[in-house]
Amino acid sequence: MNLKETKKSSKNVYQGKLLNVFEDTVICPDGKETTREYIKHSKAVCIIAFLSNNKVLLERQYRYPCDEVLYEFPAGKIDKNEDEDKAAIRELEEETGYHANTLKYLGYIYPSCAYTDEIIYLYEARDLVKTKQNLDENEFVEVLEASLDEIKQLIASNTIKDAKTICALQFYMLKK
Repeated sequence: MNLKETKKSSKNVYQGKLLNVFEDTVICPDGKETTREYIKHSKAVCIIAFLSNNKVLLERQYRYPCDEVLYEFPAGKIDKNEDEDKAAIRELEEETGYHANTLKYLGYIYPSCAYTDEIIYLYEARDLVKTKQNLDENEFVEVLEASLDEIKQLIASNTIKDAKTICALQFYMLKK
């Protein structure tokens, strides 16, 4: 069965620093025409980073769209023309003040495939060395340490609600 839609036209209805919103006219598999609204978003990385005590780094950060302080694994945007591995090492160090000497690729996810093309690459980081946190302007992050059991309890109690964090833990658990 053919499920693919064919783009007939595309209109950029908003262009921002982080994302662009498009409205496309598409031809459905049955030949009918419809519109699709979606967000083109930069790629990102998410890192489950293990300290020498086998605890992982966890962040608390206010997320404006949710109007809530969320618990998340370190993560961030991949810069234009930046390699995913390098972005993971850079983002981990910027946000937490730890440099990873060992990085293992776990996989990637589409966090919200119904309305955005965003891809998040998931990594496991080890052999961390304490350096210096270097947050972006107007970025405020509290860095915590937690065991995997504590992380699982935070997910089960719906304290951790961040999809990329939950997926990164799941990928790690499936591949260890």
